[in-house]
Amino acid sequence: MRRIFNLTYNIICSNLGELPNPYRLTFAVTNRCQAQCHMCNIWQKTVENELSLEEIELIFSRYKKFSWVNLTGGEPFMRDDFTEIVRIIDKNSPKLYLLNFPTNGYLTDVIVMAVREILDKMSVPRLIVTVSLDGPRELHDRIRGLPGSWDRAIATFRQLRQLSSRRFSVYLGYTLQDVNLDAFEDTMLAARQEFENLTYNDVHVNIAHISEHYYANTAFNGIPKTDAAEKLLGQISEARQRRLFDPVSFIEQRYQKLLSIYQETGRVPLTCQAAAASCFVDPEGNVYPCSSFASPLGSFRRMDYDLDAIWSSNSRHTMRQLIRNASCPGCWTPCEAYQTILANLFSRR
Repeated sequence: MRRIFNLTYNIICSNLGELPNPYRLTFAVTNRCQAQCHMCNIWQKTVENELSLEEIELIFSRYKKFSWVNLTGGEPFMRDDFTEIVRIIDKNSPKLYLLNFPTNGYLTDVIVMAVREILDKMSVPRLIVTVSLDGPRELHDRIRGLPGSWDRAIATFRQLRQLSSRRFSVYLGYTLQDVNLDAFEDTMLAARQEFENLTYNDVHVNIAHISEHYYANTAFNGIPKTDAAEKLLGQISEARQRRLFDPVSFIEQRYQKLLSIYQETGRVPLTCQAAAASCFVDPEGNVYPCSSFASPLGSFRRMDYDLDAIWSSNSRHTMRQLIRNASCPGCWTPCEAYQTILANLFSRR
């Protein structure tokens, strides 16, 4: 109860004013990935010089205020010490309530074993996993550049679903882009042939984004056309079941609605919480406001693994002012949108 109270307290305070310290972290633990996705070039980036377990321990032992941690990649499970990373975070984060991470689902046995270990041996109260599925079998494998990835993703989702509980949830993740804009219903049909009771609530729809420092995809030209994307997002939103008193359902509904506004305007629809309630850390320990703004706040390796020192720096204050003034690239990825939604609960948008 204490952990969910801390998260709730941070959310309430973020609605009343700017938080002095972040409660949410997105940590890309590796650039390694088996897939060669059309919309993402992380797999082409260097894989040397990742933060070691000892360095990760230093970071989390010196900053204990995170209530929500999102681990990402690359493919997180390409690090064979992934569960040890989670153990370090769990051990050193007395306020941690929610841990979530995406996966391409390719390493089914490794992923399922890791989730079992986290649930059995660690104290994280709430765990959420998203398995990527970007089309029916042929299209998904083509987008991912990895033959057999659809079947692996389905197998992983199936086994993780068997572990579902009040503590653990698993979703399918659909990254919307030009090439699969008209394939969403076919994807749902294909997935329902595998899972008869699958609903729209079991699928999270994100939209492809450009990021110089994270996705390294500035040359990507497959962002979906605004009108067509808005129409599809509206249909998906209408099809989703509204579940009272379910915070995940609320965030998803709000995200989908505001995603349409972002598509129409090209700007963040609410005052973003990057470099205030949250930050992004790359595999080498560089700290950024978010996954889209390629202006580092500092480096853990150069700042003695001390996030408080980075947070009190002139760089962080300067970047935060730019974000408040909407002078950043602007994005609406889940990594940034969720805490922004929660900090604007009384917005009429």
